[in-house]
Amino acid sequence: MDWLKRVLSPNPPLPASDSPPELAAELIETEAMAAEIVDYLLSDRLFWQLSVETPLGSQQPKMTLGGLWERIKKLEAADELGPADRQRLAAVTTAWEDARRRYPPQFTDKLKRELDSYLKNWRYYLDQVSRDPERWRDEYEVELRNRRRVELVLRLLGPDAPAGILDDLVKLEAQASGQVDK
Repeated sequence: MDWLKRVLSPNPPLPASDSPPELAAELIETEAMAAEIVDYLLSDRLFWQLSVETPLGSQQPKMTLGGLWERIKKLEAADELGPADRQRLAAVTTAWEDARRRYPPQFTDKLKRELDSYLKNWRYYLDQVSRDPERWRDEYEVELRNRRRVELVLRLLGPDAPAGILDDLVKLEAQASGQVDK
């Protein structure tokens, strides 16, 4: 019922931050995702829409496990993230670890579904590029994110990755580098 509380309650003040506004906003969004990770894991949704007030204004990020992990890693690597904000990030990491420990089947299922979604998007993009390279050239950077997320989600899945995934990836990588004709 967290969503109902958010709808009926006025926006709380933003948490104090000792980081630049961009990192503070990223941390607030990441904290919101961590606060809803259990509801997300127990739902049927793959992409979980949030609405968050940040120093940069209202944001509506979509959460996936890969997306949340990517944010955690980005914030951990940010040199400008202040000490107090690092403590808040540690709480996010703890929520991630607790959810992963308490709900392993749901965690693995969401990651597999996320992997499948990113693979489908990457495969579709590569098919389209092979048919009309000029039309799809400008989309490369956006679509490359899907490719990077495939790698990230595979790392999170580890030995739970779907059987045959390496063969599929080898074919896709060959297609991406122009070694396979479609």
